[in-house]
Amino acid sequence: MDIKKTFDEEAKIYERTSREVNIYFDEALDFLVKNLEINQNVKILDVCCGTGILTDKVLKSYPNVSVTGVDFSSGMLEVAKARLKGYNFTGVLGDVCNEKTFENLGQFDIIITSFGLHNIHGYENKQQALKNIASVLKNGGQYITCDILKGETQEIEQSYRQFQYEWLKKSYDEKQSQEWMSLLQEEDEQETFENNVKLLKYAKIENVKLLWQKQFLAIWSGVKNIN
Repeated sequence: MDIKKTFDEEAKIYERTSREVNIYFDEALDFLVKNLEINQNVKILDVCCGTGILTDKVLKSYPNVSVTGVDFSSGMLEVAKARLKGYNFTGVLGDVCNEKTFENLGQFDIIITSFGLHNIHGYENKQQALKNIASVLKNGGQYITCDILKGETQEIEQSYRQFQYEWLKKSYDEKQSQEWMSLLQEEDEQETFENNVKLLKYAKIENVKLLWQKQFLAIWSGVKNIN
C-alpha cells in the first residue's frame, strides 16, 4: 500500500473520516491541548500534522504561539494551510524518517503529534523518526502525543479490535466497517505503551507518563533530556 498516495487522495474528506474512524477523536485532542506546557512566545512543532486539526485546536486556545507543521502528504498540507490562514502557521512537506526534513527547522519548545506515528512501519524506522523529531526539541522541552496502542496480550488486542469494529458500525454499514478494518490492519503498525516508552528513551525523551487512555487510544508525554 502507498500510504502517502492514500492520504493525498483522502485529504479533503480526512476530517470527517477521522471522527468516524478514530475513537474519542475530539475528546482526546482537546485533552492534549489542555495539557500543553504553554508560556509566552512558545514555538510548537506538529509532527504528522495532516490537515491541521490538532494545530487548529492549539492556535484557537493559544493564539500567541507559533506552530510549524510537518507532513509527507502535499494534499494534507494544502488543506492545513487553507484552514490555518491568518494564524502563525508554517507548513513543511517532508518525511519524518528523513533527517534532512528537520535540518532547517530550528528548535522548538514543544513537539506535538496525533494519529500519525503508528503509520510508520518497522521498529528501526520508528526509532529514526523519533530521533529526528527529538533533534529539534529544546533540552527540557515537552513531547506529547495522542496515538493508538497495541494490546499487551493477544486477548487485549482482540478486545481492542472488537471495540474498533463496533465504533465503525456507528457510521458505516457492516460491509463498509469490515473494509475499514482491513484497511486499518494494512495501514497501522502500532506499538504497546512499553515499546513507545523505549522508543522515546532511545530519542532521549524521558520521564514518560501516560496521561489519558480510553480503550487503545492514549496520550503520553515526556521531556527531552540530553544530560
